[in-house]
Amino acid sequence: MKKLLIAIIIILTFNSCTDHTKSAMENNYFDLSKFLNNELVILNERPLSVLKTAIVNGQSEQHRYLSINWKRELESFFSADIHTNSFNKKYLVDTTFISTDSSKTTVLRYIANDEELKTRVLEIHFNKDGNVEMIKAELYSKNFIANLSESLIYKPGKFYSITNHEESDWFGTDEFIIEGQISKNPIN
Repeated sequence: MKKLLIAIIIILTFNSCTDHTKSAMENNYFDLSKFLNNELVILNERPLSVLKTAIVNGQSEQHRYLSINWKRELESFFSADIHTNSFNKKYLVDTTFISTDSSKTTVLRYIANDEELKTRVLEIHFNKDGNVEMIKAELYSKNFIANLSESLIYKPGKFYSITNHEESDWFGTDEFIIEGQISKNPIN
């Protein structure tokens, strides 16, 4: 009886360990939200300014901002995150190595295999040291009013671009582009 009790305890312990390990390993996609939260800390610590260009249907305006709400500014990038268990096995994963005389880049690409997913493509570009040098995302959503596609580009601490393209049978087509050149705050 004692041996049976020990065997049951060992089996239960082993099963509970593998359940935790399995749930932790179910989604090994790049954790975009974690990366962006780390970026928010860096961006908020440094005295930065942004030369922001807004283009609406071909009309552009440009302003320099010395104070930025980075969480709000990068909100679209947070919405592209696929690092949750609900997205497990819903993306094809592809890795490409690009090498030139002056640089080596690894591109990690996630491509949705379900047209209902908002994030259709997510690309993470790593430099030779393994640091993120660029993030690209293609998002798509639709409702009864319009179809919306977003193209996102983020170069850590340097540049971001958000392009929204909206098509509606009722309201026509609109394109809205925000580009931000990040630089050291000229006042500091």
